[in-house]
Amino acid sequence: MSASCMLNRADTLAVIDTIIAGLEEDIETRAQQESNAGKRGWDIVDQTEIVQEAKTRAARIEAKAKAEQEELLAEADRYVETRLAAFEAELQVTLSRVGVMRDRLMSRVKTDDLDEAQTSILPRWNV
Repeated sequence: MSASCMLNRADTLAVIDTIIAGLEEDIETRAQQESNAGKRGWDIVDQTEIVQEAKTRAARIEAKAKAEQEELLAEADRYVETRLAAFEAELQVTLSRVGVMRDRLMSRVKTDDLDEAQTSILPRWNV
């Protein structure tokens, strides 16, 4: 007896192609089944009491964080507004003092020495 055998190449390749096609279909079917099982598993997990409690707690924590954020923003706005108001008041006082000083200087300067063109270009603030 001989250990060798002869096969028709076309027939053998056709059988191999059929086997590969069947394996591909089996793999796709198995992958789809596992995907569906995974989805069902997550659905079951989502329905458990622990997950529901965790979601509720997460929602409470998020709401508390948003409330704290809004309070901090409001507090920061109040602080900035207070500082700006104080700065504005200081600027008003400074402008008033500058106006008084300019008036004093103008009263000491002889009006004959300055003409209207020289003084009109200087800004005047009415405070």
